[in-house]
Amino acid sequence: MAKKGQLKIIPEYGDPDDPEIRAKYGYLEATVSIIGNTLLFLLKLILGLFINSIALIADGVHSLSDVSTSGVVIFGFRIAKKQPDKDHPHGHGRAEYIATLIISILLIIVGFGFIQQSIERILNPESILHGEYTIVISIIVIISAIGKELMARYSNIIAKKINSDVLKADAWHHRSDAISSIGVAIGILGARYGFPILDPIFGLVVSVIIIYVGIKLVRTASNFLLGTGLDKELIKKIKEIARSTEEVKGIHEISVHDYGTNKILTLHAEVNSNLSLDQAHKIADKLEKNINEQTKFSTIIHLEPAKISSVHSDKRKIIKTILKNQKQIISFHKIRLIQSGKKDEIKMHLIVDKDMPINDSHELCHILKSNLEKQYGPCEVDIHFEPCIKNCKVCTIACSKRSN
Repeated sequence: MAKKGQLKIIPEYGDPDDPEIRAKYGYLEATVSIIGNTLLFLLKLILGLFINSIALIADGVHSLSDVSTSGVVIFGFRIAKKQPDKDHPHGHGRAEYIATLIISILLIIVGFGFIQQSIERILNPESILHGEYTIVISIIVIISAIGKELMARYSNIIAKKINSDVLKADAWHHRSDAISSIGVAIGILGARYGFPILDPIFGLVVSVIIIYVGIKLVRTASNFLLGTGLDKELIKKIKEIARSTEEVKGIHEISVHDYGTNKILTLHAEVNSNLSLDQAHKIADKLEKNINEQTKFSTIIHLEPAKISSVHSDKRKIIKTILKNQKQIISFHKIRLIQSGKKDEIKMHLIVDKDMPINDSHELCHILKSNLEKQYGPCEVDIHFEPCIKNCKVCTIACSKRSN
């Protein structure tokens, strides 16, 4: 929803997470930038040639470079809005980051070009022409700087509205141009009053600003393309969503694959190990839905059994001790504890002599259940007997009966 006072300058196109809608906002920002920068380029170029100011001409070309970057912005959004296809199953959203990278490289090239020209002017000074007009021209340049700052703010408003790094990059272009224009105005005035070297010096300053912004944007775009670490606030939010989802004991191994408007979150979720596959699947669906509703992320969830708590571990020790004290039990495995209601359910597989009579196995069941109720507490016991046979793959103890 647009804030009060923004509706007239920024139309309400719809959901900014929709690639088609994002493209409309991107085209709007780029169109405003192209018109504004074209007018500023012509103004600065004419004035720069008129008074022979390398700094002002460089500043004009800086504005012209912003026109080319706006073209890259349009191209980036046009590609990014394309639907997923066979070769790009996650969509084309990263085209925005590629556009940012192209813009950044263009800036750096322009910056180094003007460093060369500024150094040549320092080594071979040239006087400012038509000095009587420098004050008026300086005022015009400062007014142009104010215009560029307004353009930067306009771009930033749209960038924040659709959360676009490429538009933030374009806003930085406008702002760097505004800062450099102020420096140019100061340089022109200095040259007018007997310090001609100030003009190429400020030409160098402008060039360094251009290169600095370009390098910064290269790093931003490259980080997104190569992959970056997760924001701490995002991790905190995901964990809060998980905690509020019933039956989820914890999450870890969180990572996000950023494809522009399509962001895929992968994580490992811990659930009760005694749940059925159907129950676990429903929990994963619920967690996925909660995350999507609050973050718009697509989610891939890997389910894991929750780590055994200290209480749970102590109960298992009690069971194992009781089983080890029964001489008739050769070995045991698959002990499962299911906590439900007032009584826990205990399931176990016991390996006994293959020749054990049915009566003895029945009596052993009664003994185990009685001992468990006394030492473990209220419980339901489910015992599965297995005969000790030759080459048993389950039993891990040395046992002479195994060879019988």
